[in-house]
Amino acid sequence: MEGLLMFDQTNFVGTLSIPFPDLKLSLAIVLVAIFIYITFNSKRVFLVDFVCHKAHDSYRVPISTFIEHEEILGKFSSQTLEFQTKVLERSGIGNETYFPNGLHLFPIDQSLNSTIEEVEMVLFTIVQTLFTKHGINPKNIDILITNCSVTCPTPSLASMIINKFGFRSNVKNFNLSGMGCSSGLLSISLAKELLKVHKNSLVLVLSTESMCSNMYHGKEKSMLLANCLFRMGGAAILLSNRSSDRHIAKYELKHLIRTHLGAKDSSYKCVVQQPDDEGFIGVSLSRQILQVAGEGLKVNMAALALLVLPYSELIKYGLSISWKKLWVPAKKRGPHIPNFKKAFDHFCVHAGGKTVVDAIKESLKLKDRDIEGSKMTLFRFGNTSSSSTWYTLAYLEAQGKVKRGEKVWQLALGSGFKCNSAVWKCINMMKADASNVWWDGIDQYPVQIPDVMDH
Repeated sequence: MEGLLMFDQTNFVGTLSIPFPDLKLSLAIVLVAIFIYITFNSKRVFLVDFVCHKAHDSYRVPISTFIEHEEILGKFSSQTLEFQTKVLERSGIGNETYFPNGLHLFPIDQSLNSTIEEVEMVLFTIVQTLFTKHGINPKNIDILITNCSVTCPTPSLASMIINKFGFRSNVKNFNLSGMGCSSGLLSISLAKELLKVHKNSLVLVLSTESMCSNMYHGKEKSMLLANCLFRMGGAAILLSNRSSDRHIAKYELKHLIRTHLGAKDSSYKCVVQQPDDEGFIGVSLSRQILQVAGEGLKVNMAALALLVLPYSELIKYGLSISWKKLWVPAKKRGPHIPNFKKAFDHFCVHAGGKTVVDAIKESLKLKDRDIEGSKMTLFRFGNTSSSSTWYTLAYLEAQGKVKRGEKVWQLALGSGFKCNSAVWKCINMMKADASNVWWDGIDQYPVQIPDVMDH
């Protein structure tokens, strides 16, 4: 019996061993299985395409026309007219930006009907263009997100789109208001979170702002700035987490960082819609906006740097911080700015105004070519609020500057005070077409923008 229970241990082990060629095959199968699992079960977010709004030439508002129109209206004193003229001359905004029809009339029409007319013109146009280009049936949209800060009608803008295009009854829809110029990327953040739990979904994001309901008629300089800087515009962005859209998508979302400094009163009150002493409602832009924007940018960059910078740059960054803390007096330290050009190939800075763009350029130690798209967007379309970074990205595409494998940093600033960043990686070669908002005039850019523009 004892002999029956005995066996050759060496032979037993040998029977369990896998020949070397079979081992390689087994490993290959395991790796392929892991790849397939990651591909079909990942939380990847693809940017299939986007479209920005370009109005008809009849909506143009040259600087000279803007000033003449305000003079005829008779609502502004000579001092406020002179102030707005100086701001416009130094704003970096050109003569081809757009106002809605209500602001071209005498007297100005800022009624709800005029506001709805403006929003419908912008959103209906870009949605139709996007759907037509890709042959999309509106009923295939699973999630709809709209954002517009100062206009929040009932029914909502999201409902307006659903009614116009006939979305299906179970579409998940969200309407964001009061979120400021950074709400475009905030909407992308919401879409990203929703796509984590809703598989095989298409998301339509619409970003715009209403000019009709945003014109200020008082004399406070901090509120008159908005009259000079903001212009009509909007963007429609199509996102997907469907693996089948990987081969047609332009970009993949790699990172999205949101920063909110609203806990501080100085930040919270930096950009505020409020009535002045005479009861005129407007958006007040504080003189501290550059300082607050710098603080928000610093906090946002600190979080972003850990995700995107190569190890070599992170080490330099860490050593720089340590050096300044040990050897440089606190009053002279200044912010620690890593070299983000080691992480990104292109920059889409919010075109909030020439001063803001230049300040970010200096803070990030960028070159003129790095902020060219933002400067040209400001010049051609003005500050279109939450959609401005999409106009900038469209400019880069129209110029043929974005190549496969390159990374784009979208940076938006807005009331609250918020600083939001999105990092996109180009995953397919692209050619600009007629749907690009810069398509019919890109050969004219870049243009030289004088410090003081003639009007």
